[in-house]
Order: sequence, then C-alpha cells, then structure tokens
Amino acid sequence: MRIFIVVAKDRPDLFQYFTAAFAGVDGIEVIGDRRLASDDQVAAGSALRHGERRATPDIYDELEERGFVIVRVPT
Repeated sequence: MRIFIVVAKDRPDLFQYFTAAFAGVDGIEVIGDRRLASDDQVAAGSALRHGERRATPDIYDELEERGFVIVRVPT
C-alpha cells in the first residue's frame, strides 16, 4: 500500500513537519496541494451554475478543515 499525505498550500508548517517525520519511510510520500484554484473558488463557480454546493463533505473539505489529508492507495 502507498500512502500520500497531501498538505494544503497555506500550511507550509505541516508540510515541513510531515516531510521530516516520514523521511526515509518507504511507501509514504508527502505532497503539497497542486490545485490551481482553491476548493471554495471552484465550489462558488459551480454553485452559481448549479444552484447549490456539494451535499456531502469530501476530501477537499477535509483538506481545508485540517490542513492535510491522508490517502491510501492499494498497490
């Protein structure tokens, strides 16, 4: 299993912490959020077109709330 820790753009402190904590650990990779627009900007544009925001929280909501998400990918 591979594990990705995705850190929000506005949390360089968490990025440094996870990078140091998991340095040299096989199967774990720390990456920064690479989305061009923030989730709020994307959701606002979608809400204008579709009339409502997502009904259920998703990984982007978790990233915004906590500053990071852990994604497990089976190999």
